[in-house]
Amino acid sequence: MAALGYGPIMLARLLVLSLTSCVLAACGDDGRPGGEASATTTASTTGATASTTAEAPTSSSTSGDATGTGTATTSTSETPTGTTAVTSTTTSVTSTTDLSTSTTEPNFCDPQAVADTTAFTYVKKIDTGIPDKVLQASFYNGDADEVMIMSFSGKARRFTTDGTPKGEVFDVPAEALPQLDGATYDAKLQRGLLINQSCVLVEVDPVTLAVLEPPQQLGFGMSICAGLALGLDDNLYIASYGSDELVVLSRDGLSEIHRVDMPVQVGLTGFDGIALIAGSENFLVMSTAPDARAAIIDPLGAVVAPATKLGLAEAPLLGGAPMLPDAVLTLCGNGHAWLCEAYDATCFDYAPDDGDKDACGCLIPQ
Repeated sequence: MAALGYGPIMLARLLVLSLTSCVLAACGDDGRPGGEASATTTASTTGATASTTAEAPTSSSTSGDATGTGTATTSTSETPTGTTAVTSTTTSVTSTTDLSTSTTEPNFCDPQAVADTTAFTYVKKIDTGIPDKVLQASFYNGDADEVMIMSFSGKARRFTTDGTPKGEVFDVPAEALPQLDGATYDAKLQRGLLINQSCVLVEVDPVTLAVLEPPQQLGFGMSICAGLALGLDDNLYIASYGSDELVVLSRDGLSEIHRVDMPVQVGLTGFDGIALIAGSENFLVMSTAPDARAAIIDPLGAVVAPATKLGLAEAPLLGGAPMLPDAVLTLCGNGHAWLCEAYDATCFDYAPDDGDKDACGCLIPQ
């Protein structure tokens, strides 16, 4: 979630990294707005007049207009999303393919025939080998059956679904920087969608990350965009970390559909990540401040699985967990969920408790 250049926000983020080391030694977390430790951001040492609050990788102060066009505001902090240390536990799970929900036709799926996953269990840890150890954005390309993992400052790498690298590390386009902090895959248009903390949306080729459309500044009062998902309704679901809201916009980014007060309605503060669950209209959502928690909600924000701390024997994410989590995604090809470290180049693979399933066809809005 940090920019390649060491601007005001990146330096604040470096401060956060120092604080993170302190956290692991029982000192406390680096923070987002209000001293929380989630979205990545860093304090300025160049005398910039930006916000005085340091935020974690998924953080950067940005706020837009309350109108459809919105105006960009200067980002003022950066630091990888993450919070207090969580004890990792390893629980091996043997996954089996649920043939009753699979189909030989890749673009067909009956959503009603696929059971909604409400819990995932930790399987293994994956070393990404990405040199910038601030993983903040990711998506699963169902058409190529591969995962794209990206860092806050703009390093990317492709992987197979078992975590094997498919190529070398390469650069995210400058248009999506600085402070890259969220991504998703548009199965209908077959492209990746990237968002940074300043709430600028960039549409890219899902394999090369070449820019396909001019960058779009999103408005509607969002602050520190720290997560992005595309719903079955073809709407954009955005984690507005600075306002602790889930903001739902039309796919073109020009209309607000609705918004959810995450602390009030879901019980999550420091809302820092979101991913559409494979074969379901529901979303896996995550917070990183004051601690790392996950929950499952429906498109209107109604709770399907209550928020619980990561790393425990409680749904929706049971077992091992990153100490500072971010870059959450789900893989429609097998139904798994990945959660990456905000301050380490590793990701955690979780298997769906109701069995592996191929539900990629269900992610294409009809």
